[in-house]
Parts: sequence; C-alpha cells; structure tokens
Amino acid sequence: MLPRSPFARRLWAASAVLLASILSVQAMRGHQSQNPYAPEAPSFRQKGEAKAPVVIVEFSDLQCPACRFAVAPIKELLSIYDRKVRIIFKHYPLAQHLSAWPAAVAADCAGRQGRFWDLHDLLYDKQADWAPAPPKKGQAKPQPGSPQDFIPFARRLGLDMPAFESCLKDPSVSELITADQKDGDARWVLSTPTFFINGKRFSGARQLSEGGVPWIDKILKKK
Repeated sequence: MLPRSPFARRLWAASAVLLASILSVQAMRGHQSQNPYAPEAPSFRQKGEAKAPVVIVEFSDLQCPACRFAVAPIKELLSIYDRKVRIIFKHYPLAQHLSAWPAAVAADCAGRQGRFWDLHDLLYDKQADWAPAPPKKGQAKPQPGSPQDFIPFARRLGLDMPAFESCLKDPSVSELITADQKDGDARWVLSTPTFFINGKRFSGARQLSEGGVPWIDKILKKK
C-alpha cells in the first residue's frame, strides 16, 4: 500500500529508486567479479589457452612509462599460472602521448605477421628512443608521431617490409584501435595501464602485482 500524504509518497518513491540503484550496482559488481571479461581482440594480441579460467584484459598505451613497468608482472603471472591464464591486450593510446597511436598501428601491423608481442616488447624496451619527452617550460610542443617512425623497429625484427609498410596505410588497423578505445571508455578506463582480471579492476603495475595473485588464487579455488 502506498503512503497517503504527497510528501510521504515522494519520500517512498525516492527511497525505492535509491534501493533499486544500489541493487543494480551490486548485481553488476557481482557479475563483473565472477565472469571473465573477454572482449573482441585479434588473436595476435592474445596469449594463453582459449578456455583458460582466468582472463586478464589489459588496456595500455605503448608510450606510457607506467605501462612499460607492467610488462614484467604480466609475464610473471603468465609464467606462474601457465595454461590457467589468458591475456588480452587492448590499445588505449592517451591523447597527450603523441606517438602512442602510430605505435599501436605499427604493433598491430607486426601482429599481422605474427610478431605483435615481439614489437610490443621492443617498443617498451626502447621507449626512450622513440617517445618524445614532455616539453619543458617555454619549449614548443612536440609534433605528432607517424606510423612510418617505426619502420626501423620493424626492420630490426626482420619483418616483411613491403607488407608492413602497406599495412601502416590500412584504415582498418586504426578502426581496431578506435574500437579498443570505445571498449575502454565503456569500462570507465581512466588511466593506463588498467587491467581487468575476470572483471575485477586493477590500476597500474603495483595493484596488479600486489592484488593480482591473491585474486587469481581466489578464482581458481572456486573452479
């Protein structure tokens, strides 16, 4: 039965909306924490067994220094859990990193030749060589990078250069990166690197290192 007075009815309605919102958030959190979040991504940007019970989705920017520090923890998790973990890499180039987008294009073009992870590791290892430093006070803003800037790195890996250079001009590569960004925006990714381990968010290499193992162990105990 509804309350009789108008004020009581408004208070009752507001309480009902608030309760529904709380229940909705709790249900969403429960869903995200239990179910693997496995977005669309090219197979070359994935490592591990397709049916692995633990799915780690990484949103990263190849020009991001913090993302570089996350490479080692991810490799360690893959080594510890072997076939129980799968990693899916998603591009999330930040606007302030002017070479991040072309680096993502180059990495995916290497991926078409089965060498995504090789270029991924090389670009992080040599990040200081290609990523322009932030301008100091009074200095001009660096110019945006170009996918062609990464041709020397592709040569270093021994890639098929005509195929690689042709791929750099393929608009479908950028479309995949745009899709990654939209996916990240939908998941409220605000910084890089951001990880989702079966739906649970971990921001940065430190959170991943300190919280990733306990969370994965908890997931596997339920299997």
